[in-house]
Amino acid sequence: MSRIATVFAVLLFTGTALAQPDSVPGTPVGLKFGAGIQGIYSMFEAGIEFPTLGRNFGIGLDARYLSSLTYATYIDTAGEWVSCHPCVIGGAVSIGGRSPCIRDLLRAYGSFELLLGYSFTPWDDFVTHRGNLFGKNLTYVASGVCGLEVFASRRVAYFMEVGGGFKAIRGEESNRYVKTYSWLGSGVTGRMGVSLYL
Repeated sequence: MSRIATVFAVLLFTGTALAQPDSVPGTPVGLKFGAGIQGIYSMFEAGIEFPTLGRNFGIGLDARYLSSLTYATYIDTAGEWVSCHPCVIGGAVSIGGRSPCIRDLLRAYGSFELLLGYSFTPWDDFVTHRGNLFGKNLTYVASGVCGLEVFASRRVAYFMEVGGGFKAIRGEESNRYVKTYSWLGSGVTGRMGVSLYL
């Protein structure tokens, strides 16, 4: 994480140094690329930010891939070991508010996010050839984040977001992987990345 923090600090300094005070940053539509954490998961995302409605209301759509940082192992209620490397793929919608730009350099925002997706175990299947240990399921994450954009130019901004939320899996009740891993991914959310405005 210290390397990530160092990279972000360099990007933040670059954005501050290169910002153009007379520009009008953040045209209506933006492409967003980022990485971070969601509970025990590492996260990668690519999405689109739609034009602001009214003065402050914003909507965004993201495609996200989440992968646990390591194998997670538990003893379930039957006293048996439950171990796998869970992953999630899905789409998220974010709804929230955006502040006006401060000196054409900084913009704050906050949003509620809902992700709907699918939990699967590709790495376990690669090793043991048992398919998806979760079976058929619907995975959802409800979270809230607040963030800050730093504009390097009218069309390029770096962002950092923090927040938290809750994750769950709806699947076969008899599946011990579903029961054991349903809550994993709940907790702290943190992301950073870049937005490219068209």
